Amino acid sequence: MNLHDFLTDLNSVLPPHTAMQGDRVGLQLQSEVTNVERVMTTMEVTEEVVEEAMQRRVDCIVAFHPLIFSPLKAITSEERVGRIVTRLIKAGIALVSVHTIFDAHPHGTSTLLAKKLGLTVERPLVADEQEEGHGMGVIASSKNALPVSELLQSLSDICHSPVRFGNAEVSEVQYIAILGGSGASFIDDALEAGVDAYITADLKYHDFHAVRDRLLLIDPGHYEMEQFNGIAIAQLLQSMANNDGFPDVIHSEVVPNPVQYFPATSDYHSLQQSELH
Repeated sequence: MNLHDFLTDLNSVLPPHTAMQGDRVGLQLQSEVTNVERVMTTMEVTEEVVEEAMQRRVDCIVAFHPLIFSPLKAITSEERVGRIVTRLIKAGIALVSVHTIFDAHPHGTSTLLAKKLGLTVERPLVADEQEEGHGMGVIASSKNALPVSELLQSLSDICHSPVRFGNAEVSEVQYIAILGGSGASFIDDALEAGVDAYITADLKYHDFHAVRDRLLLIDPGHYEMEQFNGIAIAQLLQSMANNDGFPDVIHSEVVPNPVQYFPATSDYHSLQQSELH
């Protein structure tokens, strides 16, 4: 399939205009690729992921996170992005990022976690003004009020990670806002929505203090919330294969999580690895 046609099809289900302002989405590296026969999806592009793509004879990687975010001043072997870009070009592998356009999709990042928790998605936390059903984050509900301890245990089990949370002096929750990835900037939206708890990542010490008496904040980790995206993006692409010319779609089986845990990194990473099979 022609690369341009593949990107057109991709944009039809993941509209680029739903991305957050300033995000880097779309074709990041062409590497002289004009036709795509095999696509591999991943949450993150690492050197190990590139090695896997080469071994599995992939023409194009569709990654959740963009590899290139800040402008590149040089492409050298001295830093990670330069090394990966060089390897992709040499291997003839194109790179596409879907980041916040997948976040904003009705079946995207936050919805995936909500459903794994057994919650019902009510609506986006912040709705997209142009695309109905799209938006950043979700507001989800439980049929019955959940003990906070039960929600925390479920999150830890599903995300395969320790969980940080703030003491909001609540024992049960029913309405929960979820935003996969860095969501501190949406705390005010969660407060305005009147939810009982807000699950997101990369929260700072002072974020917990700021809403201690108003909102239960829960942070299971950034990778930990988004680790399901690679397979979900592959499934979305596979659902688009309505003709014989559509590329074969596979997903990476590499765990690209840079976070270590003490004292049980191997235990957590083994569980995260199991999500990729």
